[in-house]
Amino acid sequence: SHFSTGAGISTACGIPDFRGPKGVWTLQRKGLPPPRASVRFDQAYPSLTHMALVALHAAGKLTLVVSQNVDCLHIRSGLAREALAELPG
Repeated sequence: SHFSTGAGISTACGIPDFRGPKGVWTLQRKGLPPPRASVRFDQAYPSLTHMALVALHAAGKLTLVVSQNVDCLHIRSGLAREALAELPG
């Protein structure tokens, strides 16, 4: 099976989303400054959700994660590269 993720999976890690009420693009459209990340991408740790996807893949329940994220947290979580399709946009 396949699973798709977007910015919402990483908000628990301190990385802001893009389209949410306080998202980067939402605030930008309102002429407001972008939200500040509470952690740099290279210092962020995968969330419990990232780790659950790794466990599902290891159990053979998940074959592919399709992600729009650019934070590399799926890779840092230990998800196999061949189980990840990155389609930022």
